[in-house]
Amino acid sequence: MQYKLPLLTIITSLLFNACGSSDFKEVDVGGTSGSLKIIGKIEYERVQPLHNGGSTRLNFNNITTETAKQITVEAINSAGDVIASTTTDDNGAYSLTKLPENTRLKIRAYAKIFKKNKWDTKVIDNTNGGAQFVLEGSLVSTGTHSTRRNLKAPASTLQAPPFAILDSIYAAMKKVITVDSSVNFPPLNLNWSTNNIAAAGSVADGQIITSHFNGENNIYILGDQQSDTDEYDDHIIIHEWGHYFESKFSRADSIGGSHQAGDLSDIRLAFGEGWGNALSGIVTDDPLYFDTYTERGVLKGWNMNVEHADRYHPGWFSEASIQRILYDLYDSEDDEADQLSLGFKPLYDVLTGPQKTTKAFTSIFSFIDALKTNNSNERNLIENIITSESIATITDIYGSNNSPSLYQELTVGNTLTNICVDTTNGIGNKLNNHKYVYFTINNSGSKSINITRRSGASSSNPNFQLFKTSPFENILSGESNIRNSEETSYSFSEGDYLLDIYDISSSGYVCFNVKVSN
Repeated sequence: MQYKLPLLTIITSLLFNACGSSDFKEVDVGGTSGSLKIIGKIEYERVQPLHNGGSTRLNFNNITTETAKQITVEAINSAGDVIASTTTDDNGAYSLTKLPENTRLKIRAYAKIFKKNKWDTKVIDNTNGGAQFVLEGSLVSTGTHSTRRNLKAPASTLQAPPFAILDSIYAAMKKVITVDSSVNFPPLNLNWSTNNIAAAGSVADGQIITSHFNGENNIYILGDQQSDTDEYDDHIIIHEWGHYFESKFSRADSIGGSHQAGDLSDIRLAFGEGWGNALSGIVTDDPLYFDTYTERGVLKGWNMNVEHADRYHPGWFSEASIQRILYDLYDSEDDEADQLSLGFKPLYDVLTGPQKTTKAFTSIFSFIDALKTNNSNERNLIENIITSESIATITDIYGSNNSPSLYQELTVGNTLTNICVDTTNGIGNKLNNHKYVYFTINNSGSKSINITRRSGASSSNPNFQLFKTSPFENILSGESNIRNSEETSYSFSEGDYLLDIYDISSSGYVCFNVKVSN
């Protein structure tokens, strides 16, 4: 049956009271005066998914007990002072040492993992001033002997979700640690609340539209128990962490916006979303991506197989193609065109190396070009996976062999004709909404960028974004509201540049002439 899940109550402006089930039978584990300790295990309950064909729902008749890994644990006295602190291991075990005798203490476990110069990740309530979620037991005297106290966060009272969320994130972090033990994860807040509902509005009042990474240091996660919740949808949580990973360790050029299966998308968006989907399967070693929700009191949801999802419009513009390619490159299962098992490290090395510094926009072109360079003995097997997705041989970071061509090279002082954009596949972030021009400045100084309509829709309003490529940086926007033309001057230094050209009016099919003056 489905639990009716009551809200937690706030005990301070910073802490949520989450007094879960506990075991503090004062079982003697040895120790004498001066070496008194409390040991125990911190656990949480996870509601498992039930898959049935293409549908998935949460199964409240299948709740497993999981360990809370690497979380912060404290011993608190009756005055609220922290007497000792530690972290759990990957088995959820903790040990607090050198505790005072005959002192009333309680155990408090935070939905937080912290290790100096390694990580600082916590689950907070974004609708309550960033309140920190905790699980704690009761005040009990330490007596004169070391004892054991276990805590478990139950699903039935909404104490488990913060720990489930954190556990999914830690699984992703651990995947990275296995290939790079020196990695340092920038701080990350995981914002979860039962007030986070899937509706248009602002994050401040909990209306977050969908679970997402905000591009900085926050992931927002849906938690409305009467509609869409994501706390147990580990693939969705890891997908969003994948965007954090791109932002902090690699580079994410995605322009964002709405997207769905079958879209012909901007290559930057396609790669970012395909990467997030693939990573969820890579971290869990389970290609079945799922999303659960409640509709009019009925548990519902859907799933897709990251590796074998239907091939709607395959290509370099398809997030489904990208996810299949990346997962096939990683996994140990050979099937059809996939006869390669690279594992995670080669993908990680490209993402944190060449993909981060590429002079093109981040896409499957830049990724595969670097992957083949780094793994030259596997070039043919990599190419087999690529061509199975209707992608022509990738020979450079611009995907020059693929059509329709998105990139063109411009010679400074000359006019590049017929840079054409259109809205056939949708608007904003779809294929051919944007075209890219790359060029080199050999002589620094002020130069004009001129874009004028050559043919097509007379209602066009050309705009552009200018990027310096080393290091990669958006340095100028051309966004005037002048119909059919855009002209801006900029003081260039020597180096390589990229122009992202688009029609902000989304007026249909239109072609532009582009020139950067001498």
